[in-house]
Amino acid sequence: MLHFIIIPLISAFIGYLTNVIAIKLLFWPKKPINLIFFTLQGLLPKRQADIANSVGALVEEQLLSMDELMDRIDNPDMHLKIADKLAEIARNKIDTVLPGILPGKITRLITDNLERMLRQEAPGLIRQVMASGRDYLTAEVDIKKMVEDKINSFDLDQLEAMIKNVSSPEIRFIEILGGVLGLLIGLIQVLFLLLFPFSV
Repeated sequence: MLHFIIIPLISAFIGYLTNVIAIKLLFWPKKPINLIFFTLQGLLPKRQADIANSVGALVEEQLLSMDELMDRIDNPDMHLKIADKLAEIARNKIDTVLPGILPGKITRLITDNLERMLRQEAPGLIRQVMASGRDYLTAEVDIKKMVEDKINSFDLDQLEAMIKNVSSPEIRFIEILGGVLGLLIGLIQVLFLLLFPFSV
């Protein structure tokens, strides 16, 4: 009768342990270990470059391309905001430089005219800069490569900690699920033994 209790418990333990080892093998061992017939190395250390390449491609193609980034910056609303900021900077600069030299009325006249001119001309200039900058940035800034280099530059311990911080509840759930499934398989085995008893 004792084996009817032991079988499910052993199955639960094996299921739990199997999942714990499987998750451990995602990160460990960091360096390849030669085991005669095959080499053992954790998935993340072994495939870090491939993962970096895939994530870089995903970010550039699906999440954030340079064209989309430029579209967010290069639009009339953003041009006006930049023009306003330029006018504000110019006004503050003039206010700090001119008051000691010229009377206040002339200073205000100069700053008002300069600000008005900036607000009129800046959006057109910004459009031109954005148009030429778009081609340059699209050619020079490789988002895929930036993401790839960043992931490849991570220390493996840092990368492991980052993944575990994000997914620790799910990892724990997978480990426990292994135990639960093992227990169910053990109970099915016990049921099978009760329905079809056999003698050795």
